[in-house]
Amino acid sequence: MMTDITALNAAIMKARLPELPQDEAKWTKVSKKKLSAYKRVVDVLFSEDVHFHSLVVDTTRLDHKRFNSGSREIGFNKEIYQLAMKCARLYSAALFHLYPDSRETTQKPEDLRLMLNRGCRKGGDKRDWPFRRCQFRDSKTTLPLQLVDIIIGGLAYRLNGHDKKEKASPAKSDLASYILQRAKITDPFKDTARSADFTIWHRKLR
Repeated sequence: MMTDITALNAAIMKARLPELPQDEAKWTKVSKKKLSAYKRVVDVLFSEDVHFHSLVVDTTRLDHKRFNSGSREIGFNKEIYQLAMKCARLYSAALFHLYPDSRETTQKPEDLRLMLNRGCRKGGDKRDWPFRRCQFRDSKTTLPLQLVDIIIGGLAYRLNGHDKKEKASPAKSDLASYILQRAKITDPFKDTARSADFTIWHRKLR
């Protein structure tokens, strides 16, 4: 995020009204009745000084038994690591607070923070601990995480072909298209420019 968090929270809350005055805004709750509000929330990403970077992984090709000690959580953390390291390279003068959505896991966010800082140092980064925080946050009370969930949900809806299914949700199909339109992305199946404000990176598994 590249803006003042107070201003960002206020912009998201204003965009939610009047259709979404309370409760968590998230992709699974997108409906025709609330579509306009969800589009306004999406607009916040493009009207505030906020950047969005995503990593896409074909989970059918993941071999957790071979590479992750049989643990999906270790594999998931590795992908967060890859995305965070990309951000560290893109924003070479920044210091980071990393707030993943809270989830049940044996993987400690502090361990991820240590690995990220060690990875930066190993790559020649001269910053003193560029990743200052790595803590779980509850998306129910963290508005930027709700914005992220909506954007990721829209991308996944298109990438997984849900919009092509017979019983596809018209509201979700509409919102997925709106997100790509606002991001000026014509083909989400291709990587975007590496340093754009809105990026999609399809990670090639070896």
